[in-house]
Amino acid sequence: MAKYTWGQGFEYSTTTIPYMMWFVFFYLINNHIPISKIESIILIFGIIYIVLFLFQFSHNGTVYFGSQQEFKEDRGVVRINFPGGGVFFLSCFIAINKFTNKELRYNFLWLSYAIIGLVITVMQVTRQVIFVVLIFYMIHFLRNVKFIYKIGTIILFSCTFYIFINSGISISTGLVNQQKEDASAGKDYIRIQAAEYYLTKFNSNAVNKVLGNGFFNDTSNYGKSLILLGENYGYYLTDVGIVEVYIVFGIFAIVGYLIILIKSIVIPVPPNYQYLKYYLWMIMLTSLTSDFLISYNFLIATVLVLCCYQKIYESEKAKQLISSNNQLNLNEIHNRYSSI
Repeated sequence: MAKYTWGQGFEYSTTTIPYMMWFVFFYLINNHIPISKIESIILIFGIIYIVLFLFQFSHNGTVYFGSQQEFKEDRGVVRINFPGGGVFFLSCFIAINKFTNKELRYNFLWLSYAIIGLVITVMQVTRQVIFVVLIFYMIHFLRNVKFIYKIGTIILFSCTFYIFINSGISISTGLVNQQKEDASAGKDYIRIQAAEYYLTKFNSNAVNKVLGNGFFNDTSNYGKSLILLGENYGYYLTDVGIVEVYIVFGIFAIVGYLIILIKSIVIPVPPNYQYLKYYLWMIMLTSLTSDFLISYNFLIATVLVLCCYQKIYESEKAKQLISSNNQLNLNEIHNRYSSI
């Protein structure tokens, strides 16, 4: 579609290579890689992410990871859009899931992991992500506990949030000021204007409205046009989330993500795997203002989550089939010998 609409030559196709990681899904399924091994891989890379992020945050004068454009003074702190965020958030959800698993030892280590993950989330000063992660943390700790603990958890989260917002530190002040500024903008909020522009004026023909414009390369005319829209008008495609998915990949991608969302709700998972739901719901809930749905920094984590979902789904179907066959055998025996 990028070639058809924008004349973006196939020599720019290397941009789409990260999206080939979807084949990892089929590799893991066909080779029967256990979920426990996938969890271990995610947690290892999550720890690496934490170490490297803290190192980069404490040495923000030099860009060691990512690009210079991803580092800027914003909301009272040097805002670092660090690569690999998908695996990091997924590992944090795994940590809170394991902390509440009473069968596991060293729960204080899982709690420490979860707390560090929450602190780093706040340090990234992305309001929507902070809110969503906090909500899922609180929901998880409220599940299957006594009423008194539910009240205590709500009070703890509320007090911590109040103290942070009114602490006067640069991060909290920056977040509050940015929220006030965006709220006062109303319909003039730049992301609303950007979404309206891309939805009403960007697609050049009916084919694009169905199949999208294809993925862009920053050095092609297509990519340069998007860069100019961002720099001149503030219309950054990555800031309009689900609209970006539609503009790039068309209506079928939107339908695909809706199917994933519906299945994540209706397909049950055992308590030890609730983190799968948390991750999918996080990228869906933040899809209005983030590019988590199609960012290659999140795509591998999405692939791993869907792989685990598939394994659980197949395992539950197999158990139901075995149970059904056993019941049929019992009924057959009963019918055959009931007259004896």
